Amino acid sequence: MPANLTVHTPMGAVQTISGNTPLTAAMPELAGQTFLLGIPVQLSTTGFIQRWDGTTVAAGIAGITLQPGSNLNINGRGTPGWFSQVGPPAAIQTYGAVVNQPPAYNIAVGAPPTDGRNYFERAVSDTIFEGQFDNSAGSVAADYAPTLLDIGKEYGITFDANGTAYVDKAKAVSGTSTVLKITGINPVDAVQDGTPNTWIMNARVRFVVLPSAQQLYGG
Repeated sequence: MPANLTVHTPMGAVQTISGNTPLTAAMPELAGQTFLLGIPVQLSTTGFIQRWDGTTVAAGIAGITLQPGSNLNINGRGTPGWFSQVGPPAAIQTYGAVVNQPPAYNIAVGAPPTDGRNYFERAVSDTIFEGQFDNSAGSVAADYAPTLLDIGKEYGITFDANGTAYVDKAKAVSGTSTVLKITGINPVDAVQDGTPNTWIMNARVRFVVLPSAQQLYGG
């Protein structure tokens, strides 16, 4: 039996251990990226941000994206250089051609602009993220609900069919499939029938990305 849900809530930072704001970054995005916000991203072999491949657990996650992919036609199109301005105006939606200006584009009214970069919360040990709990190998209701025993355990991340990501209890082999450690469970998702320390199926769990899985700040 597959995961309980086919769509999961976006992942994102909820607090930091230091009390500071989560460390963020803006790096050039690889062309053709159409991922959703709130999913793990990584640096490609050419140095551009792309959706995490879902399998690289050693230094594989740069962070959790704060925006969807822009589906750029050129890698990092419009990204500013060092101590320089943002490149030629770019937009996610363009149409037609501009008379006597071959390199120019018509920008659809209301189209969101892009500077060629993707903004994300870096995967560092100080940042605690939150994501929904699920189980790609679940078979009964209990497989999909986190318990106190899951706190402190290492698990992996899986993408569902709709492009969102979840904390996957089925991925529990340290060093092979795990990329995070659960630090807590959202108290709002506790069962509200008077049963203490019991959570609903697919409750939101808090986690840190393992140092070994951090692509930019491992250690």
